[in-house]
Amino acid sequence: MITHVRPNAPASTGGSNTSPPPPSMAPAFAGPGLVSRSAPPLLLPAEHFAAALVFLLLGSGGLVWVAPDLANGSFSVSRVVAVTHLFTLGWITTTIMGALYQFLPVALQVPVRSERVALATFAVYAPGLTLFVGGMAAGHHPSVMAGAVLFGSGLILFVGNLAATLCRAPDRNLTWWALVGAAASLLVTVLLGVALSGNLGWGYLGAHRLLALGVHIHVAVAGWVMLVVVGVAHRLLPMFLLSHGAPEWPGRAAAGLIGSGVLALVTLHHLLTPLLLWPIALLIASGFVAFLAQAAFYFRHRKKPALDPGMRLAAVALGFIALALVLAPFFLTSGAAAPRVATAYVTALVLGGFSLFVAGHYYKIVPFLVWFHRFGPLVGKQAVPKVADLYDPRIGNAAVALLGVGALGLVLATLTGTVVAARPAAALFAAGAALVAIQMLTISRRRP
Repeated sequence: MITHVRPNAPASTGGSNTSPPPPSMAPAFAGPGLVSRSAPPLLLPAEHFAAALVFLLLGSGGLVWVAPDLANGSFSVSRVVAVTHLFTLGWITTTIMGALYQFLPVALQVPVRSERVALATFAVYAPGLTLFVGGMAAGHHPSVMAGAVLFGSGLILFVGNLAATLCRAPDRNLTWWALVGAAASLLVTVLLGVALSGNLGWGYLGAHRLLALGVHIHVAVAGWVMLVVVGVAHRLLPMFLLSHGAPEWPGRAAAGLIGSGVLALVTLHHLLTPLLLWPIALLIASGFVAFLAQAAFYFRHRKKPALDPGMRLAAVALGFIALALVLAPFFLTSGAAAPRVATAYVTALVLGGFSLFVAGHYYKIVPFLVWFHRFGPLVGKQAVPKVADLYDPRIGNAAVALLGVGALGLVLATLTGTVVAARPAAALFAAGAALVAIQMLTISRRRP
């Protein structure tokens, strides 16, 4: 069991010399890697997590709506693009932003450069994304462009704030390098996204639209999301799994391979031919494989055999990332000529992989933050619950099953073109997402 962290005490990045509290008062997991003396006010991560959960619910409902389009491989339909962005920008990116504000002071020993800029970022980002998605779903181009300018401005503010924070960090560790690559990739993703949004109205990309879309997707999921996952998981997975002694070279290899592949993709995308495309794809895929190997080492070396709902979700997510890697060569070979394969590949990666990985970490981070801020000050004064007691694991495990089965069903329905099965699968996923949101709401309302 991890030793107790006193409220407002500095975080420990290694062992602790403090004595553990009585079992009835100790956190059930993860303390030292989530808090530090320079942690931001709870409002900053909390508002991001709350908005992300709303986007998850909207995206899950939209998934039921567009499920037949997915099964038909209609990935470029406006409503499908709108729902996709509810997951990529709404659920995943908003969560990453909030989590980094909480995580950076611990991982890099430096607080976020400006909390005011962070709050301003959220104030323009969340409404802008809402306007963008609404305009995309309704086919209203002025709303799409206005929303893109707003949330794009928010993301640029975020990148600037993150870059200023990284510049002040004293330690250039794996997390630092991964976040440098992720920040650069996010900036490129924004620029490509704005270009694609403008193309909806003016069509200036012409025959290069699908190429630009493919580059945009892969810079976003590999360069932005995956590099953040690599950098953050390097610290959080061992802590959440109570894993000790696992080799860490695969994580460093993953960051280097993915970063190199994304840099090559961005630099050479105008010159892409099969001769260039396959080596770049191999670099990125090798980085993903290295990350999966790193995660497998962490799971294998864990000291706690039974997995809680959060780590079950993470494990399922890793399986979907592996499935996406299996589909990737078929996607590269066929491209737009096999739209169902392309759609299934992105669905496996974004919906089953990253979305579930993020959801799994909610079961670890949100309960601890609520416990730390509301119950932590009472340790030694009265009996307090364990962190794991703040939610019902049976409901969490039900969410794991619904999300996993729903995502897999949607991928299979898309691959086989079974339209009749797509909507029930999406409904299962939506039910699982609703359970996650309800549990997070219940946890947030827990008080002594």
